[in-house]
Amino acid sequence: MKQTIEVSTAIYSRLESLAEGFDTPEAVIARLLDNIEGKEDKKPTLVFDPSDEDLFKHKLIEAKEAEVVLYKIDGTREVSRWKANSFSETSNLRGNLWSGYLRGWKSKGIKNAEFSILPKGLNLPDDDTEQRKVLALELGLTFDEISELEYEILENSSEDGLVYNLIVQFSGDNDKDILDKINGLSENLCINVDSSILYSR
Repeated sequence: MKQTIEVSTAIYSRLESLAEGFDTPEAVIARLLDNIEGKEDKKPTLVFDPSDEDLFKHKLIEAKEAEVVLYKIDGTREVSRWKANSFSETSNLRGNLWSGYLRGWKSKGIKNAEFSILPKGLNLPDDDTEQRKVLALELGLTFDEISELEYEILENSSEDGLVYNLIVQFSGDNDKDILDKINGLSENLCINVDSSILYSR
């Protein structure tokens, strides 16, 4: 016997975005339930970039930071930055992760985790590596995603030069799938950010 469940348009859109191939809404819901019921037995998959863990560890010691992307069973993700200032040759890579970012993974619903070494800026006038790293974190994007986008930064300031905030204006030629990941992006493809994220550095 079939039952009818009414959901809002927003929830239906979220279910639709999780569909694989020709999945029906019922198939998507069933897969989500399976994930939830089985999450206690399946630890998150860890992916490193570079993929060789010894090389990753070596580069992390040099760079002192890495990008962390946690993927959840509800289809969302969290992008953050691992400041590994105290990480050393004697540190246990996976031990640090399971006791740190992956601590409480069951209750947090984490299914996959990606860890990537970020490039360092070249300290040259035309190098925007550090700026893109800051913006990626602020906008919830990965460094690879922000690196594919074209944008300009404008100042919203008073007549006497006091900067209220910055406006990041994205080009309409950018990848729409990446732009859709930016919460708060206006129809004009711009978003306000605090000036301190760039000017205090």
